Amino acid sequence: MKDEYPTGKADLMTAFMLKAEVLTKPGGTWGMINLPSWMSLKSFENMRHDLLLTQRIASMVHLGRGVFGSDFGSVAFVVANAKGDGGRAVYRRLFEQHVDVRSVATIEALFLDRDYNRFEIAQSDFAAIPGSPIVYWLSEKMRAAFKVSDRLDSLVITEGQHKTADNDRYLRYGWEVSRSLAGHQARWIPYAKGGPFRRWFGNIDHLVDWSEAARSHYRLNAACRITDPQFWYLPGITWTDITSGGSSFRWMPAGGTFDMSGPVAYLAYSNDYSSVLGILNSAFATDVFRILNSTFHLQLRDVRALPMPPEPVGSHEISHGVDRMVSVSRDDWNSFETAWSFTKNPLIRTFQSATSERPPRVDSN
Repeated sequence: MKDEYPTGKADLMTAFMLKAEVLTKPGGTWGMINLPSWMSLKSFENMRHDLLLTQRIASMVHLGRGVFGSDFGSVAFVVANAKGDGGRAVYRRLFEQHVDVRSVATIEALFLDRDYNRFEIAQSDFAAIPGSPIVYWLSEKMRAAFKVSDRLDSLVITEGQHKTADNDRYLRYGWEVSRSLAGHQARWIPYAKGGPFRRWFGNIDHLVDWSEAARSHYRLNAACRITDPQFWYLPGITWTDITSGGSSFRWMPAGGTFDMSGPVAYLAYSNDYSSVLGILNSAFATDVFRILNSTFHLQLRDVRALPMPPEPVGSHEISHGVDRMVSVSRDDWNSFETAWSFTKNPLIRTFQSATSERPPRVDSN
């Protein structure tokens, strides 16, 4: 597989796709029914690139789940052994939610409705999207967004992720460490490590040992990794790299660092993190990330590929709204007793405030 079908080696079905190209005469056609994973996964990116360059997709029916029982979904397609000529192919999407398992009769009825989820797309539009996913259902505006030259990549710098190789020894929850030993440039510093779906602020539960001895261990142990000193203690934008609830980005205050489960992006030439954070948490960005990566693993390369408006940084309206949401989210996060900045339960604070404002009782005697 590796030697004969290098771009399709990740799955036997894609090796058969490459074999079909070889067996088909120039100008002829070949067709298959396959799993749809080859249409979007990173492991098939090179295969998609070659297919779009040397072959022409004539038609495709994305069947969804149910044709073969409770399956993983299937896709039927016909491909011409000829370079794309700029023409448009017909694509059908016979489902709304990919998780739905329907009967064969239901799927057939959707297919016979000629107007149901019918798309006519030029395959050159796929090549303009990073990774060349076969996302035929995108709107015209969404496809046009990928044709702009500006990407978040032009604004962002980063430098890998920190790795201790022994979290039991070098990581603690915030409430396990004395305040006198934690904080900016202390032995223990905040550590972004992903966490559940949460936007704007929070999910920094951990502290990492940042003493001289610990940093020496990170440098010398082959299983470890330590970020470059120029990135130490910087503020940034962090997110959870594995999530089934959609993308969620958060402000990471200065003074900490991060690991591979909670990547951090820094801005290269601007301090307007609020505008970028607002764009990353927008509905548009959420849709884009689903296109760029159909798995639950949102990687840095996907974030950097986000198309950006011509002047994304410096919008006062966006910055003001994001600052407000970060503030509300910070107050909410710090209301939990496990939060590093927790001081008092908000119910007690509210009760004390109400008590102090209550007029004094007057003795009836």
